[in-house]
Amino acid sequence: MKRFLAAGLVALVSLALFWTPFAGKIGDIGGIEFGHRGMETIIQNFDGLNFLVIAKSWYNPEVIRAINAQFLTGNEPIYFTAHFPMMGAVVKLFGLVMPYPTALLFTIVLTNGLLGIVLYLFFETVVKDKRLAGILMMVALFFPARMLSVRAVGSNEPLFISLILLSLMWAMRAKYWASAVAGALAVLTRSPGILLFVAYLWMWWRKPSKLAPYLLMPLSLIGLFIFYGFQYHDPLAYFHSGDNLHIFVTPFQIFSNTQSWISDMWREDIIYVYLFYGIGISLIKEKRLKIFGWIYGLTLLFVAHRDLGRYALPIAPLALLGYAPYLEKIPQKAWWILAILLIPIYLLGWQFVLKNVQPINDWGVFL
Repeated sequence: MKRFLAAGLVALVSLALFWTPFAGKIGDIGGIEFGHRGMETIIQNFDGLNFLVIAKSWYNPEVIRAINAQFLTGNEPIYFTAHFPMMGAVVKLFGLVMPYPTALLFTIVLTNGLLGIVLYLFFETVVKDKRLAGILMMVALFFPARMLSVRAVGSNEPLFISLILLSLMWAMRAKYWASAVAGALAVLTRSPGILLFVAYLWMWWRKPSKLAPYLLMPLSLIGLFIFYGFQYHDPLAYFHSGDNLHIFVTPFQIFSNTQSWISDMWREDIIYVYLFYGIGISLIKEKRLKIFGWIYGLTLLFVAHRDLGRYALPIAPLALLGYAPYLEKIPQKAWWILAILLIPIYLLGWQFVLKNVQPINDWGVFL
């Protein structure tokens, strides 16, 4: 129990450190100009305000239009079908007893603590070594570097990653119904969660007794689309939500010079993203984890979006598992060198969060 609590504490302390400049409304740190901006900057980051809209409206188009009239989203009601309901549901639950912006902050705290604990449980289940599980958990909370800024704001990746890892962990423990429920909740958090069902289908299509519980996953997606049908009179509203789908028929369109979500010419880092995940997943020894890692990883080759690093985060813990034998060999006295990397990771996260905001005219719409 102490190790679980310690894992959650590491996640929460690192989150608190990230929030400190905003909570204190400071001027600048290490060349990062904060401009005395407060915690509203955290709330305004993508996709936090979008989940506030979902929590407030529960996808009711008329309510969404009323909200849009008071803050600068510029998005039609159908746009919000691209943001699945689990994160908004947690915010709505907290919103029963506090203002919605505060509820979003509490949700971020909750999902960070959950992520830290689940990472430790998952790694301990796989590597059977508490010390190595602790090392992997701490690395996974900060690396890839995009992880820190994603879990510091109102994005749904921490919840999504936690549910995926719980599903995989329970599948390894032969708790198939628990695994299926976690998988179904993952599907209701982010659409790529359905790739987890594809992996289970690949594993157990000849074993109906094991596969049967996982039918909850496509059924949950169908149920959500039926709900969208009632709300928008279009069960395929998700696919009509605007420029939100970045999957293409041919791979490597991320290097195109015509795609709308890629506008720069400096894309060398994308090659390193492919390399990190490709090598890491190929080194995984556990077959079930490798199957899901490859299915999700190969899908990334067809994604054309500059923020590929964020799209890849759900399989980052799996890739780290592949590198675990090498991380284990790092001498204890050498870890301080890697700890120095936390400085640029925080600087990277702060400048990203300061830029990645949605403008808003009137906070009263969420109070």
